[in-house]
Amino acid sequence: MHYFIQTKSELSALQLVKLAGLFETVEDAAGLAALLKKDDGSLEQLSHSPSYQEFHIAKPGGARRFIQHPNAALKAVQTELNRYLQAVYYKVRPASVHGFVVSPNDETRPRNIYTNAQVHAKGAWFLNIDLQDFFHHVTEKMILELFTSIFAFDPDLAGLLTRLTTYKGRLPMGAPTSPVLSNFVLYFVDRFMEQLAKINEARYSRYADDLTFSFQVPPGEAFIEEIRRNLEASGFRINEGKVRFQSRMEQPEITGLCIGRATKPTLSKSYLKMLKKEVAIYRWLLEETVQNRALVPIWFFDQFHKSLSGQVEFAGFVLGKSDRVYKKLAGKLRWG
Repeated sequence: MHYFIQTKSELSALQLVKLAGLFETVEDAAGLAALLKKDDGSLEQLSHSPSYQEFHIAKPGGARRFIQHPNAALKAVQTELNRYLQAVYYKVRPASVHGFVVSPNDETRPRNIYTNAQVHAKGAWFLNIDLQDFFHHVTEKMILELFTSIFAFDPDLAGLLTRLTTYKGRLPMGAPTSPVLSNFVLYFVDRFMEQLAKINEARYSRYADDLTFSFQVPPGEAFIEEIRRNLEASGFRINEGKVRFQSRMEQPEITGLCIGRATKPTLSKSYLKMLKKEVAIYRWLLEETVQNRALVPIWFFDQFHKSLSGQVEFAGFVLGKSDRVYKKLAGKLRWG
C-alpha cells in the first residue's frame, strides 16, 4: 500500500532554511544536546541502549508488516531530530523526489503521490521499479558515512547520531527519522537517475521505494541494466517480482494512481481495493474481542487511524468529496 504521507510544517521555506543552518553548524555532542534541549549524558545513554518495541501488523493480502517502535524517550529525541533533518533535506531535495518530503506552510505545490504520478501524465511507455526491503537495506554504515561525509560532522558526533537513528545495524521501520534518512542515502541515486532519464529523453520520479520512468519511445535492454548496476553499487536491490514495463494502453499504475486515456492521473482499482482492505482491518481491530487481546499497542492503532484518514482524504481529493466510494470509506473511519 502506498501511504499518502504529506509532512506539513508550521514553518515557512525561509524558516526551514534557518532551522537547517542550526543543525548543520553543530560541532560536537554537547552542541547537539543543547540544540535538542537535552543533557549530554541522557543522549549518550539513549544511543548506547536504544529500546524498541518489535511486533507485526497484518497487511492486506495476508502478509505482515514488521514494526520497530522506539520507546518514548528515544522517540522524542528522534522526532526533534527529524525536524532538523527534514529542514536540511528540504534545501537539497532533488526535483524527482515526492515522498517523505516536508512542505513549508507557504509552498504552493506540496509533493505527494499525486504529483509523483503527474510527472508521467504525458508518457507513452512506463517503467516501474520497486526496491527490495527498502529501509532494511539502509545500513548503519551508510548512515555513519552520511553524517561523516555529507554533513562533515566530527566522528564522535556522527557516531552519536548514527546510534540514535539506527537499530540492529539498519534503519528501523517505525522510527520518525527513518524516512528522511532513507531520502538522504538515495540522494546520489536520484541524481544519477535524473541524468540517466535526461540522456534517454525520459522522465524520472521516486516516491519512497518506488522508482518510475516514462518515455515516448521504449528504451533498450541496456537502460534497466544501467539502473540495476547503479542501485546495486549503492547497496540496494530491485524487487524483480515488481518490475513493470507497460504502455499507456495498459493503463499503468504509479503509486496507486492510474495513467490512462485521461489527461490527469486517477485512482487505480488496486489502490481502492487495498484501501478498502486496510479500512476493514481497522474495523476488525476496533472489535471488543480484538481490543481485549491487545494485539497492537494503542499508539499504533492511533497512527494507523491517522494514516488511513490521510489516504481516504486523498481519495476524496482525487475522486471528489461527493463520490460514493469516498463517502463510504470516510463514514467507516468516522464511525470508529
